[in-house]
Amino acid sequence: MSEANKALVRRYLDAMTRGDPALPELLADDVSWWVPPSSPLGGLREGKARVLELMASGIGLYDVTVPFQIEIEAIVAEGDRVAVQLVMSARTAKGAPYRNFYHFAFRVRDGRICAVKEYVDTLYAQQLLFS
Repeated sequence: MSEANKALVRRYLDAMTRGDPALPELLADDVSWWVPPSSPLGGLREGKARVLELMASGIGLYDVTVPFQIEIEAIVAEGDRVAVQLVMSARTAKGAPYRNFYHFAFRVRDGRICAVKEYVDTLYAQQLLFS
């Protein structure tokens, strides 16, 4: 089960970097996504529609003509949980290079992502994306 869950999370990350319109199929209908409260996008979103709304609100912060790059530093799975440590590189909508460090804690149920907690350097993101 753990290897299948890691593969699902890798498919999700790949779909995210490619802007794959099939990405929502990887999410459970009742998925939840938590972002640290110090972020302008902070808080808990519950349900696929709310989570996709969160994702869509973040797209405008980046130059979509430059693909996201994700470097997975570590991925560990146990049971229904998958932890990923990664570095995301992109270009901001203002043209600045963006390179931030993330840790995602995923939960998987029935072959779909059902919960995510996103940990990120919120000060860096605030300065480059929101200021």
